[in-house]
Amino acid sequence: MLKNNKILRFSVPSFFVLLMFWSCTDLEETPYSLLNPSNFYQTEAELTAAVVPVYNSLSPAQWGDVMHLQEVSSDAIVVPTRGGDWDDGGVWRALQLHTWDATLGFVAGGWSNAFGGIARANSTLDALGRAEQTDLVLTYTAETKVLRALFYWWLIDLYGNVPLVTVAEVDTKNPPSQTPRAEVFDWIVSEIIASVDNLEASHGAAGYGRITKGAANTLLATLYLNAEVYTGTPMWSDCIAACDAVINSGEYSLMSTVTDVFALENEGTANTEMILVDATLPLDGVTFNRHMATLHYNQLPASPWNGFSVLTDFYNSFEAGDDRLDQILVGQQYVLFGAAIGDSAFDRNGNPLNFKVDFPLIDASEMDGPRMLKWPIDPNMSGWFSGTDYPIFRYSHVLLMKAEALVRSGSSGDTEVNQVRARAGLDALSGATADDIYKERGHELLWEGFRRQDQIRQGTFLGTWSLKVDADAADGHTKIYPIPQTQMDANPNLVQNPGY
Repeated sequence: MLKNNKILRFSVPSFFVLLMFWSCTDLEETPYSLLNPSNFYQTEAELTAAVVPVYNSLSPAQWGDVMHLQEVSSDAIVVPTRGGDWDDGGVWRALQLHTWDATLGFVAGGWSNAFGGIARANSTLDALGRAEQTDLVLTYTAETKVLRALFYWWLIDLYGNVPLVTVAEVDTKNPPSQTPRAEVFDWIVSEIIASVDNLEASHGAAGYGRITKGAANTLLATLYLNAEVYTGTPMWSDCIAACDAVINSGEYSLMSTVTDVFALENEGTANTEMILVDATLPLDGVTFNRHMATLHYNQLPASPWNGFSVLTDFYNSFEAGDDRLDQILVGQQYVLFGAAIGDSAFDRNGNPLNFKVDFPLIDASEMDGPRMLKWPIDPNMSGWFSGTDYPIFRYSHVLLMKAEALVRSGSSGDTEVNQVRARAGLDALSGATADDIYKERGHELLWEGFRRQDQIRQGTFLGTWSLKVDADAADGHTKIYPIPQTQMDANPNLVQNPGY
């Protein structure tokens, strides 16, 4: 059976590059005044061109302020200050220590990341709505609606009550006010459910990574998993049903080994685990940034930024023999790419490069902190531009969601969680608890965007850990971010979140 796994490697990044090329060289084509929605959206290539900007809006999950807000605020990932590097006025510390306010740039950026995608989706949907409603147009419309729903999931997760804008143009004299979080949640769910029937189960290699029924149902399950946080009412049975829709589709399965999951040779339809990804190319603007963000300056010829690290307590929480520990670099390090690949690496003073597990938040050394090599180095890497794909959703997330929902509703989740543990080389659990599954999700999905949500759901986000020595305020207001001050200044109809 042909699997659909990834976001359009060719139809999004490469097609985007081709569009730029065509716009510069194809000067004698049909005048734009003769093109309109009724006669333009007729072929798959034309429809792909229409949705490319919406798909590209997924990239902040891989590298952008959405990722920073979700990850660096958690107990798994930190960006320590190394001398003069990564201080940046203390903004990274503010995320780790939960001392942010409405003026923090990341807070404004996450809002803009999500609403930028929504604006592109609304514009595209407006045009698609005026095209002839063929089956092909309906499929692309459904994909775009699910993408817009995903961006709204980002918003309610990060900010709570947000404006619900579903039109391409708004009245600038009367900007939108916020809709309650629970109401936006209900709208997101209804949009996904209404779109599923018009989605394909699989697009095959030619439609590599487009939104499918599996992607929509995984998003739906993720919303239900967090429903009690978003609405006050748990929806475990709905989460289980959405997971089962993915599991029973026959489109996805776990890869055999931890290494296989992210192996570059498995990118595309060979990877049965990837449900939705941000696909990249070794080109500016559509690149994968994780290697540059975490590796030491001297491990790649492009001189990475030596930043993102795994927190001490989190690293120490892995069980001995867990194959996923091989994805985290500690101890003596080596050059990972280029002419000197395999040679011992050194710090900038010529000392052997040795990553340390214990480290401070401020005045960390070049060698402090475990680093992540979860995604292999792209052999076609050009400078610091890489074409390594990043998963938005993968199958192990679905299995672990079902396991948690089963346990929280009074049943056993052992079957699902033990599939993931067996792949990691670990013994099976008997009578797995919600805490067991929380730990398993942390280890399996490290740096994949879920840890903050998992901590909030588990009740650990307001506490202390390795470098966060003070608990959050008792009112718990830091479980959502403030409305950015720039937005408050621009829109008098917005109301700031409590506690800010």
